Amino acid sequence: MKPETKLKVAAEEIKEILRKHDIAAIFSLHTPGHGEFVLHLNTSYSCAYIYNDHELRFHSKRKDYKTQEEQFKKLADTSNMLKLLTDMTANNFLILKPLSEKIDSLTNAEHN
Repeated sequence: MKPETKLKVAAEEIKEILRKHDIAAIFSLHTPGHGEFVLHLNTSYSCAYIYNDHELRFHSKRKDYKTQEEQFKKLADTSNMLKLLTDMTANNFLILKPLSEKIDSLTNAEHN
C-alpha cells in the first residue's frame, strides 16, 4: 500500500471511531515523506460541516429545531467546539514549531 493511501485509510478508521463516539477532532497523521490532515466536525451537536473539502459552512435553520433554545444550544456548542479545537491546534503548533526548527538546524534537514 502506498504511504499516502495508508494515511487515508488510517484517517477513515479514526473518523469511524469519532463518529461512533460523537466526537469532533483535528488531527495529523505522518509516515516518512507524507502527511495527512483531518478536520472532523460532523457531530450531532455541531451545525458546522465541511463543504467541497475546503469550505466550512453552517446549517442552522430555525425550522429544523423544536425550539429556539435548542437551536441556540447547537450554535453555542458549535462555537465552543471551534474555539477549543482552534486553541488546542494553536497550542500544538507552539510546541511543535520550535522543536521542528531545532531538529532541522541540528540535522541540516531539507523538506520537499
